[in-house]
This record gives sequence, structure tokens and C-alpha cells, in this order.
Amino acid sequence: MEWIKAEVQTTAIGEEIVTGALLENNIAGVEIVNARERVRHLAEVAHTWDYAEEGLLDVESDAVYVVFYVTNDSSGEKLLSDVRESLFHLKIQEIEGFPLGTLEIKLESANDKSWLDEWKKHFKPFSIGRIVIVPQWEEYQSTFGADEIIFKIDPGSAFGTGQHQTTKLCIHALQELLLDDKNVLDIGCGSGILSIISLLLGARDVFACDIDPAGAIAATKKNAALNGINLQNLIIRYGDVLSDEMLRTEIFRNKYDVIVANIVADVIIEIIPFVKEVLEQRGIFIASGIIDERADEVLGVFAKYEIEIVDKFELEGWFCIVGTDEKT
Repeated sequence: MEWIKAEVQTTAIGEEIVTGALLENNIAGVEIVNARERVRHLAEVAHTWDYAEEGLLDVESDAVYVVFYVTNDSSGEKLLSDVRESLFHLKIQEIEGFPLGTLEIKLESANDKSWLDEWKKHFKPFSIGRIVIVPQWEEYQSTFGADEIIFKIDPGSAFGTGQHQTTKLCIHALQELLLDDKNVLDIGCGSGILSIISLLLGARDVFACDIDPAGAIAATKKNAALNGINLQNLIIRYGDVLSDEMLRTEIFRNKYDVIVANIVADVIIEIIPFVKEVLEQRGIFIASGIIDERADEVLGVFAKYEIEIVDKFELEGWFCIVGTDEKT
């Protein structure tokens, strides 16, 4: 079978938005090519170099490329047409003013089926504090001892690999908490990364929800199985916490010691009154997915609803805000 390689030009901010648009068109297996991420990684391990080619760390462009493949036939052509339409609408909307790049698609022939596993070569285990994220096909030997927690992931099951800045910030924030015997609400769980890591960090149980009725639930269940998570401790539901009354009723059956929402600023602002209602006394709310231009606005809504700021983390233009309910 012949294949076509498609490469969408976007930005670091736009990569998950574009990946989400592809997922809506049933394209789950993508590769992210980010030259600046490569440069940052090389800089981190520079002390191990014997030799570096001159100019290796010189990268002028901020472009990020989302790569996927379609069959070279009428079915593939139809899929490309649908993707182009989705990208056209994204460009018109420019979600929250995010710079999404050109969103142009570059096509080339890819007749060698080896591309199917080629992208896996670029996804290696990486650490966020004492959490090590390991793709399921990689053999990993612990190097940091008993404190290290290994999180296995199937990155092909849904977008969300733990590599995005907003996810890294949430994982960092979760490690700052004492989660032993705590219950957690994960709003916008995606592939279940934060839910499962919360359980690996000692949480008693997690309620995870997402607006994706199929991809997110299947991905979360698969990643839970990879990590030996008992589904009795992980409730997974789909729906919008702002409008789905059945979902809201189920969530309201409990109060939550920790609520984490890795979404976007507009949704975080809208869900804060809901969070206020279901958060335990002195519970912790972790909000991420906030670009720096919106951070002050989100902080203002935290103050309006008397959620005291405990901590703030920033990574490459993204913010994570950690707060606690001031009610006594």
C-alpha cells in the first residue's frame, strides 16, 4: 500500500489544537517535530558531548510541525480534504487569540511502511521530577531508586503524551502535594495522564471526565491498564461539567481534596464557581493551560471567588496556578 506523508505547520501553542482537530477526523497517530524542543534537549545533555557540529543549536524558526500519514487513494484524499476544512475553520477562529501558524499542509510520498514505527524513535523516556514517563514499547531501568515513579503510556491512543508544557506543570504541581488517601477530580482528563499519575502518587481514587465520548475514555482505560490501575479507583466519564446535569449530579456526590483542570483559560474561568462548590475545605485547585497573556485575568477570577493562591508555575509562556478555598 502506498502512503502520503502530511506535515501541518503550526506553533508550540497550536500543536495540541491541531492534534485535536486531527483526532476529530479519526487521525490519532501523529508525530510532533519541534526544532526548539530538540535544541533544549541537546542543551540539557551538552555535558555528555564529545563533539557538536557547529550551528547545531542555531534554530531561527518557532514553527512546529504535526506529521501524519494517509493512504494514497480516494479514501486518503477524502481524509485530507476533511483535515483541510478543519484547519481552515481553526484559522478563522484563532482560538483565544492563540497564534496557530500558517496551518499549511505539505505533502510528500511515503511508500515505505517503516514510517509506521519511525516516530517512536523520537519518543524516549523522560522525567518530570520523580515521575518518569515511558512509552509502552520502551524497556526502562530505574536510575534514581525507590522514589522514582514510572508511568507507562500508549501515546498513539489519543493526543496527550505528557510532553506539553501545561501537562508538565500539572505533574510538577501534583508532586508538591501529599496525595496519600486523597480523592481527586480531573476535569478534561484527555488520555488520563494526570488521573493515573495522581493514583501512582498515592491518591485514594480519581473521578476523571472529558468532553470526548470515545477517544479520551478508551485512552484513559488503556493507560490505566498499562500502569496496573484498578478501575474501581478510577471513575471515567464523558460530558461537559458546565452543561451536563447528569455528570454534574454524579460529581456532586462527593467533595474533592484536589481538583486539576488542564484546559484553556476561558473554560477555567467558567468552571471556577463549580470548582468552589465541589472542593473540600482547604482543598487544592490546580489550573493549567493558561497562556501568559491570560494569567492575570485568571488570577483575578481566583480572587473574586476567594480562592487563595498557593503557588504559580511558568514554563515557556504557559502558566499553572495552584489555589486553595479560603472558606473555614
